[in-house]
Amino acid sequence: MDVVLFQRRRDDDDDESNSVNHQNIKLELGAFQENKSIAPLSTWTLESAYTSSNSDNDMMEFVVDEEDLFPGLSAEDATVWKVLDGSVVGYGSRQVGGGKGPGNPHGEESELRYYVDRRVVEGKYWLESKGLKVEVNIVVNPNLEHLW
Repeated sequence: MDVVLFQRRRDDDDDESNSVNHQNIKLELGAFQENKSIAPLSTWTLESAYTSSNSDNDMMEFVVDEEDLFPGLSAEDATVWKVLDGSVVGYGSRQVGGGKGPGNPHGEESELRYYVDRRVVEGKYWLESKGLKVEVNIVVNPNLEHLW
């Protein structure tokens, strides 16, 4: 599933005279889903998940919050500005429901983890059509952390 930088469309996006709109533009991280929608990515911490000893990658960990999964964002809801290159994205998974137990008796329920290079997350991006540099807005939700 591709990881992307996207911008949510708002009703006032076509109003070029709205300077407040232009000053508040933020990109978000998202992942294309099987139903062709974009699901926003969230994290529970701004700390690094891991660093790679053979490169400069400092990876942050993200998941799709199930509150954001369905129906997701369609082409009418969001504009994709960039599909992230595989060199700055990694994937993993984790068991949900506390691992094996009453809510997940065989331990087969899992969710995809997305690892994104911190330089991508903390970078600034030039939006040609808007004529400005924008940042990536990160959603931090401590409830997404699984403690065993």
